[in-house]
Amino acid sequence: MKIRVIDVARPSTFDIDPDGRLDVAVLDSLLKRCVAAVTNSLKSPASRYSTLQLVHISWMFEAMGFTHTTIRNLLTQGPKTPACVDALALARLQLEALYSVCLMVQDPSFVDIYVKSFWRGAYVRFLLDREERKDLPRFAEYLNQRGLPLIEELRRVSGVTDEEKATVEAEELGTSLPLGVTEAKIKQFPTPMKVIEKVTDAERKKMLMRLYPEYRRLCGFAHGSAQSWMFKNAFWERSVTRQHLTDAQRQGVFEKEVLDPALLHSSLAVIQSACEVTTLYPADVELKAVLIEAWNVLSEMNLLGRTIWDIRAKSVLGVVQL
Repeated sequence: MKIRVIDVARPSTFDIDPDGRLDVAVLDSLLKRCVAAVTNSLKSPASRYSTLQLVHISWMFEAMGFTHTTIRNLLTQGPKTPACVDALALARLQLEALYSVCLMVQDPSFVDIYVKSFWRGAYVRFLLDREERKDLPRFAEYLNQRGLPLIEELRRVSGVTDEEKATVEAEELGTSLPLGVTEAKIKQFPTPMKVIEKVTDAERKKMLMRLYPEYRRLCGFAHGSAQSWMFKNAFWERSVTRQHLTDAQRQGVFEKEVLDPALLHSSLAVIQSACEVTTLYPADVELKAVLIEAWNVLSEMNLLGRTIWDIRAKSVLGVVQL
């Protein structure tokens, strides 16, 4: 699947005030309230979901809250340090979480796939450690006494079967499956593009398609793109690039290219992820009220925010207009 500009471009019919200033403290407070509201909702039963599955989704929102705090800490340093640019790589993680949540609220089986994928990665890492360090005496106690019981406890809470564990060992170590054991591969949780292909709700798919170019751009900052190191050089006190920029110019680059997109994408990911959870709790008035308040701020903050509101959020929340 290829996503082109012509496939996702949505001409704006509503403009924002370019001179408006956002009180970041207000936005931070709203995000905390969104996370608190959605995790509180997830304590209640939801049709087709087990209690443990809802707990796993809840943990995702708590993690998104922690990541937003890290992003804010980086941005607080401003253009005085190249470290602020890494806020964009973390914003990418927030968008990835939104893609994951969209599948999880579509079908509870994707929660299991997500958790089992995590366990598989942890077990593969343990197997690699064991193969490389089994002849080193100082690792014997961990590999033989502490490590394996921990992996087994993680396997239990992740719902991984004996057959799935044996299949991982056969795949990674080249061994044969035990007699009588049937191969059972652990599915890999889809990447954002694969998520789009698997999403069945038309509005949800359109929303994720529109966000994909944003996700792709942020991926560059996680993969060491030229744009990433150019920004970092502009903010590094010893670089030649910095010497050719005034303080005002550096501040302008920081606000337009780092501060605004990092805040926007992190905030949008948290708020819209919580919106998707309302499909599991359509009667949760308190959750919807907090989200509508958050969208009131977000849709005035950025044109992309308004676009996502129009494509998906307003219909999920049952609002005609803000």
